[in-house]
Amino acid sequence: MRGTRITTLATALLAAALAVSACGGSGGSTSSADGKIRVALNNTNDSLAVLVAEQQGFFAKHGVKGVSTTTLNDITLVPSLLGKQYDLGFSVAPIMLRASSSGVPLVAVSGNNGDSPEDQSVQIFVRPDITDVKQLQGKRIGSPTLTGNINIATKAWLSKNGVDPAAEQFVQVPTPNMIDELKAGQVDAVEVINPFITVGKQAGMRSLGDPERALSPNYLGGTYWIASKDWTTANPQLADGFKAALQDAAQWIKANNDKAYTALAAYTKVTPEQAKKSPLGEFTTEVSQDDLKIWGDAMKQFGGFGGTVDYSKLVYTGSK
Repeated sequence: MRGTRITTLATALLAAALAVSACGGSGGSTSSADGKIRVALNNTNDSLAVLVAEQQGFFAKHGVKGVSTTTLNDITLVPSLLGKQYDLGFSVAPIMLRASSSGVPLVAVSGNNGDSPEDQSVQIFVRPDITDVKQLQGKRIGSPTLTGNINIATKAWLSKNGVDPAAEQFVQVPTPNMIDELKAGQVDAVEVINPFITVGKQAGMRSLGDPERALSPNYLGGTYWIASKDWTTANPQLADGFKAALQDAAQWIKANNDKAYTALAAYTKVTPEQAKKSPLGEFTTEVSQDDLKIWGDAMKQFGGFGGTVDYSKLVYTGSK
């Protein structure tokens, strides 16, 4: 595991250096008096609502005068960069909860999308010779992050199927590289999200299922757009405008699937055909304290999480 820690640290340091370089090394501020916001995205379907809101003018409609976006492969960096390089950023429940329990003042300004039995947005793809979950005992599994929601769900799923998560070798792999890493035999399994689930299926990869079903049989929200509490206090109208714009984007995506897929394919750099075989998901701006607690409980059981979190204080309630 020492090698995993070193690799993860090196990745984080490199990504942080690139983020600072991309922003010119500028200092941070909680003020967005010019009406503009800086947003950190991730490189999957999860960023679609922000892309649509920007392209369709929904941010401007709701008083946001400008949006600059940056894509980060390693979203574990987002909490530490808020109020510095970015005003809002994409996150998942475990990363947000860990940062909050460590004293980072965060709030979820908006929900995003989640996982449901009808629209499974997470899959575990495996080598051709692996046909059962129990064969993953002691194997090498690629994960987008080692502290995120998918990895926590995978550990819960393994445990539910009689596999000891502590015996696995989890390694961090950028999501766009996962299928290639699996093909090359660098890992035995990978935790994949859309639109790369489609890429895996087209490559003939076998999926053993959706790990998040081990946490809830129902829809489970787990991805959020977060900000520092200081920023939302200083810029409540922008926070409200951001959330309202995403709500408009969610409605637009439902009504304009073909155009949404075109935007998604261009952003994630998959073909339009691959994008269209990937469900767009159910985008929502709602933030559920109950869903956050599901993740917190799973983290305590499978992620070594010992922090204390007031879930109610993690939810931005608006300026009114």
